[in-house]
Amino acid sequence: MAFSADEFEFLTDKTLLFLIILDDKGNILKVNKRCEVLFSLPIGEIIGQSIYKYLLDEDESEFKETISELYRNKSKLNKTFGFATLISDAVLYVKFDLVYYKNKIYASGIDVTEENEEHNFLISLSRLTKTGAWNFDPINDKLYFSKECYRLHDLKQGTPITMPEALLFYPKESRERIKNYWDDLINHGIAYDYIDQIITKKRKQKWIRVIAEPVLHNGKVIFINGSFSDVTEQHNYIEQLKHNEETKKLALKGIRSGLFDHLIETNMVFYSLDFRKMLGLPIRKDFVPEETFRKMIHPDDVDQAVERHLENLKKSGNHYFNYYRLKHLDGGYRHYEVHGYRKKNEKGDTIRMIGNLIDVQQKKINERTIAENQSRLLAMINNGFAYTVLLDTAGKILMADENSIKIIKRDFGIDPRVTSSRFIDVMPVNFKNTFAHEFNEALKGHTVKKEIERIMHKGSIQWLESKYTPINDQENNVNSVLVSFHDITEQKLAAHAIKEAHIKEQELSSLKSNILSNFSHEIRTPLNGIMTISNLLLLGEENPKERKKLAAYLDESKERLLTTINNLSHFSEIETIQKNLNLVEVDVNYTVETSYREYRHFANSKNLKYILELDERCPSAIIDEDIFHTAINNIIHNAIKYTNKGKVMVKVKAKRKSIKIVIKDTGIGIGKGNLRKIFDPFIQESIGLSRKYEGTGIGLSLSKRYIEILGGKIKVISKLEHGTEFIIRIPRNI
Repeated sequence: MAFSADEFEFLTDKTLLFLIILDDKGNILKVNKRCEVLFSLPIGEIIGQSIYKYLLDEDESEFKETISELYRNKSKLNKTFGFATLISDAVLYVKFDLVYYKNKIYASGIDVTEENEEHNFLISLSRLTKTGAWNFDPINDKLYFSKECYRLHDLKQGTPITMPEALLFYPKESRERIKNYWDDLINHGIAYDYIDQIITKKRKQKWIRVIAEPVLHNGKVIFINGSFSDVTEQHNYIEQLKHNEETKKLALKGIRSGLFDHLIETNMVFYSLDFRKMLGLPIRKDFVPEETFRKMIHPDDVDQAVERHLENLKKSGNHYFNYYRLKHLDGGYRHYEVHGYRKKNEKGDTIRMIGNLIDVQQKKINERTIAENQSRLLAMINNGFAYTVLLDTAGKILMADENSIKIIKRDFGIDPRVTSSRFIDVMPVNFKNTFAHEFNEALKGHTVKKEIERIMHKGSIQWLESKYTPINDQENNVNSVLVSFHDITEQKLAAHAIKEAHIKEQELSSLKSNILSNFSHEIRTPLNGIMTISNLLLLGEENPKERKKLAAYLDESKERLLTTINNLSHFSEIETIQKNLNLVEVDVNYTVETSYREYRHFANSKNLKYILELDERCPSAIIDEDIFHTAINNIIHNAIKYTNKGKVMVKVKAKRKSIKIVIKDTGIGIGKGNLRKIFDPFIQESIGLSRKYEGTGIGLSLSKRYIEILGGKIKVISKLEHGTEFIIRIPRNI
């Protein structure tokens, strides 16, 4: 039976529900009287207002999305939104049922402020206490995790999870026990509360407390409620306390000590039974005068011990410390340390002191033994190798020889005897490349050797043989590594000198054969030509054209022989030339052009493109024109001689302090392995019977020597079958 209009109007006004009708923009079209509480306005003033004006900022965008969704899907939605009331500045939370009907939104809501605040409080409390809630439905086999449970396990919120999957977070050794708890809970309704370790999704170790309570119906478990709590900090703290307590007990057992209580005003000292037994004092006397005890101190230690005692009584704070030798039961003296706590009066004067007398005799013996052994070891280290460093297993320097310490202090400003230092941080750069590998091998128990070349701070080269020696403890575990460096520079230099001498000997032998072969060939060939042509002419060759050709060949052979002899003569006279230079200022353009013209006919005869590029600034230089001319001639002649096609270019380019002459060809080029040899006398790219071109090899060597005499430099760039480029630089003024 439907409501009548009166009944419906009465219900609308008297209900505790908030009833609101909205348009698609969120404007309020109608409300019931209950909404006056929500908007803090009379009904007449609420109509036409925008609901967004009253929503909390964080809920505004969600409300807009809700209206859009209702208009799109014409569905019903259930949402909770917060409202800021204007009168009390309080926040009301309303849970709405929202329905779309005929282009309007109909909303009916109920005040859930109290429940929502409690919910937010529980969420905050859960986050602060690191506690998450979970429940399990055994009938439908569904497990629910709260947000904090997901966070505790490092899982993304909403990730589906089953009980067998949850069990996998525990270590293997714990899973059987945890499963027994679970079986007892499911089968017998036995609640459990335990602390165990888990490994999260991000492989973090955590300690958790797990509580589970069953919900029963007819004696059967129909639901389980539980919680997870992160107790990692508490667990670690308790474990640390246990460890500290155990350490304290072991420490007390490990030291030989006696308790005393010194009353300053009466100068009487109470000694514990252990104390009296240790020092041979009367067993039945609890209190002994201080003078009696003082007589037991070694005569050599008394004055300083008393001085320290008086200074301790006056200084600020409450701690007391002293040390001296005391007479022992066996008649000898043993070393002791005194640690005490001083009680003071209102004036700050010490009136009582309680403490321990600790036997440190063995400690002193050990310290003396260590000091003596360290002194002996340092003596061995300082006199055994170039450098020696002892490292612990982390690579920190435990001990080093004087030379190593001196270098580290000089280069890094660190004294490894004072400041803890890793060896890799204070070693020369070229040691670092292989250090890690060799050090790790030594840690595995292997002895490793390596030769290292280093440049010393003054620029000289030093060769060292490094040796990494593992040092084992009594259980045969490596506890340190001794790194020693032996200077093998002299052996290296000697070996290098022997190798160089052997190579030089081979080169000289080859050079000797090459010189003899070249000169035999270079002199014999033109001489044979001269002799043959002379015989033909003497035999009476009648043909004028043939006689003219023979005369030309004769002249060519003569010139070739003369050139060979002149080059050899010039090469042998270099020292004399160097002492008698005829230095004059010359036009470099003109001098280079003269050499260029001399070989134009030679280039044309081979159909080569012969190019000359001069500098427009007409640069001049102070040089010996004759030897410069000879040097340029030899290079141009070689460029044309070894080029069969393409071009030969001669170029002059002036610089501010020097002049560059470039002679570039497209000839046969020079192999990479022979580039460094071309300026050696009597060496050619092709030698012996297989050579393709004639020549002694003196020309280039002579050119280089002449250019250097003039203060210049010559450089060659070449690639086999791709041509050669000679770059000459001479200073404008020697």
